[in-house]
Amino acid sequence: MNSGSTVLTVLRQARDLLVSAKTPSIISAISSLKEQSSGRMRDLAYLAVMETIMLGGAEATISVLAQPEDQANALRMIDATIKRMTSTLH
Repeated sequence: MNSGSTVLTVLRQARDLLVSAKTPSIISAISSLKEQSSGRMRDLAYLAVMETIMLGGAEATISVLAQPEDQANALRMIDATIKRMTSTLH
């Protein structure tokens, strides 16, 4: 586990896993990063994506993050979350 990881790092790594088709959903991508990040950072990454979904006016649940059938939508959600988080840093 890398104690220096951040939520943005977790999201970027999860995105890479989705793009490479190594995992079928957001939740599986983030969950698979056990060696790279703490449970707390992974939990915060789930919550960050769920917050982005809610800000868009949709219902946000863990089951939404677990849906494997729409990779393009999963990438949009992660990209929107990364964009939202980085925009608040600048």
